[in-house]
Amino acid sequence: MNENPSYYAIIPAGVRYDKQLPQGAKLLYGEITALSSKSGSCWASDQYFMTLYEVGQTTIQRWLRALEDSGYIERHVKYKDGTKEIEKRYIKIRTDPMPKNGNTYSQKRVYPMPKNGQENNTSINNTTTTLGEPELINFWEKNGFGFISPKNREDLMYWVDDFKKIGSTDEQAVQVVKQAMSNAIDNNVRRYSYVNAILKNWESLRLTSLEAVTAYEAQRTQRQKSKSTSRRASTDVYHNQGDVQDEDLPW
Repeated sequence: MNENPSYYAIIPAGVRYDKQLPQGAKLLYGEITALSSKSGSCWASDQYFMTLYEVGQTTIQRWLRALEDSGYIERHVKYKDGTKEIEKRYIKIRTDPMPKNGNTYSQKRVYPMPKNGQENNTSINNTTTTLGEPELINFWEKNGFGFISPKNREDLMYWVDDFKKIGSTDEQAVQVVKQAMSNAIDNNVRRYSYVNAILKNWESLRLTSLEAVTAYEAQRTQRQKSKSTSRRASTDVYHNQGDVQDEDLPW
């Protein structure tokens, strides 16, 4: 990234007091204004924001989507000539963020928010919860993952929302996320990054229920066993052939 931030970040009242926005998205908006040139565009990459806020790409993308769906920013991409490969992405601050319906934010949301509109953060408010959140947090903290950080808590609920978007019911989405944690426990890798990788795979396969996940994992286990059996058989054939060759040697 070639541009340097200005001395000031601007977060207008509409963004600051939008209860539907995650707090991180509000800070991100301010950083975008500081990085924007006179044309109102910011060319910063996801990696820049990830390093700045010490969060993963999934979180940055969700903050950007939150701002975009609320009408505060626009995202555009520039492709390399004659290809569909992205060369640059730029973010533009919208000067007319008020949607046509007159609300201060878009009705379409891509991230979970509790009914009372408060941001989920264990360090601020322990009574505000989203559907399925207590179950997932309780499972996390009682199965060796440790005390859950506000970031991991937020990301787990984002995953619930993502699976709902591809067809899961509320209950199915919660159970799928919970199963990902169970798989991490079974493999003795109690880290969010591992759970996140599992969920990315299941989301890409559009596994929207616990039954679908269970069937997929059973098939995957069977394939792995078949491959292992095949490798052992090949090894046995190789060794047996070696024995025959040894016996046929003229000396």
